[in-house]
Amino acid sequence: MTAVAHTSYGALCGDATGDVVVFRGVPYAAPPTDERRWRPPQPMAGWAGVRDALAFGPIAPQDISAGRLAKRGLTMSEDCLTLNIWTPAADDNRRPVLVFLHGGGQTQGHGSAPLLDGSRLARRGDIVVVTVNFRLGVLGALYAPGLHGADSTNLTLRDQRHALQWVRGEIAAFGGDPGAVTVVGQSSGAIAITALLAGGCNLFDRVILQSGGLERVRSTEAAAAVAGQLVSTGAFARDDEPDVAEILAAQRGIDTGFVPPQGPFHPCVDGDVIAEHPLVVARTRDMPAIPILAGTTRDEWRIFDAALDEGIFTEQYVRDRAHALAGDGHDAGAVVETYRADHRTLRDVASAMVTDYHFTAPTEQFVRAHAERGSAVFRYELQWPSPRAGLGACHDSCLPLLFGNLDAAPALAGDGDAARHMSDGLQGLWLDFVRGGEPWEHYDGVGGSTMLLGPEIGIARGHRMEQLAIWEKRYPAYG
Repeated sequence: MTAVAHTSYGALCGDATGDVVVFRGVPYAAPPTDERRWRPPQPMAGWAGVRDALAFGPIAPQDISAGRLAKRGLTMSEDCLTLNIWTPAADDNRRPVLVFLHGGGQTQGHGSAPLLDGSRLARRGDIVVVTVNFRLGVLGALYAPGLHGADSTNLTLRDQRHALQWVRGEIAAFGGDPGAVTVVGQSSGAIAITALLAGGCNLFDRVILQSGGLERVRSTEAAAAVAGQLVSTGAFARDDEPDVAEILAAQRGIDTGFVPPQGPFHPCVDGDVIAEHPLVVARTRDMPAIPILAGTTRDEWRIFDAALDEGIFTEQYVRDRAHALAGDGHDAGAVVETYRADHRTLRDVASAMVTDYHFTAPTEQFVRAHAERGSAVFRYELQWPSPRAGLGACHDSCLPLLFGNLDAAPALAGDGDAARHMSDGLQGLWLDFVRGGEPWEHYDGVGGSTMLLGPEIGIARGHRMEQLAIWEKRYPAYG
């Protein structure tokens, strides 16, 4: 069975074989190919007749094998500016809208991942769910205004902003309310939203930030240094444009340095899309005064350190990591000892420091500033453990719980009755917020209310302030 939605660009035919209608591979901008490769997203042309929206569009170029792509029934192309929509019905109702921006370090990921299937969430909440594809890696984050023009920077953010404009203008055709849009981001998707919010973006009405890492927003100088590595060697040094395979090869060769989890292809302060670092803006400027629900998982970084051999985590290695993270202003040994009180092994200590430095502390500082300016903030920490020993409540574990697709990634959050109950609980809170409600007490500044979501659920105050205080001094330029 099919269903038709009538947009201002033309009619779209979606898949209505289940109890939720799905429109896949919906274009929201012209293909960013050929002369549009280094350009901001451009409006697309309309079409006559009814266009099929039954298959997912190509994903953005990234490191993924042809075999894995084929297994998932996907293709990869620069022509990737599409989104996917799950709706109870393409009718005249005005349902709340949830737009999800995926993570992946701004080098990986796509909105058609099974983990992000919006069917369960749309059905349970009677909402419209949208996932988005956008440019990644070099193609989305190269800072080379001297080569490609001032508007060639932060193309990932420009794509996301353009998609949000499309949602504002077109989502009514899919049964959605353009005046009730909540944008949700996880990991690098959350970083992108904070950057857009700090830039004054008014294309959404509520924000959910899951496991963002604001220290990854790069300075102009750091972004220019990465561009210098790229454009001075290999395919980028030629007069003609490199192909996608050459770009991905160049991308793999960038030196990211020691401190985890720094990455070379995150948003940068370009003076246009991002005029100042979001933490600076949050503390010193007015931002759109919209409600924010934000938080992290308790053990974000464990899933990454799990790949390292146990022998790596010596006393010296952990002290070196503490120094690299905390900087010269801290006694690395004292930082390690602060964490030893709550963690059993050196591996746990090392992971916990990165979790707080990279995820928890900057998220807390951003929403604290927002709350202190009078806006509604709801802060949480996800403590639901992975069934895999040693991972704890790790990065990405929020995704199967939010979307309800536990079977798509059972190692992250489990897939039994208890995990389903946890998913139902988290979904209920998030849906309350998406509908305009207040799911728990406001976070009102340092030591304020934090909802702990795990085997036990409840509000805590002053949650882990001793550890987070260490990283306050790590962002002196931001305050």
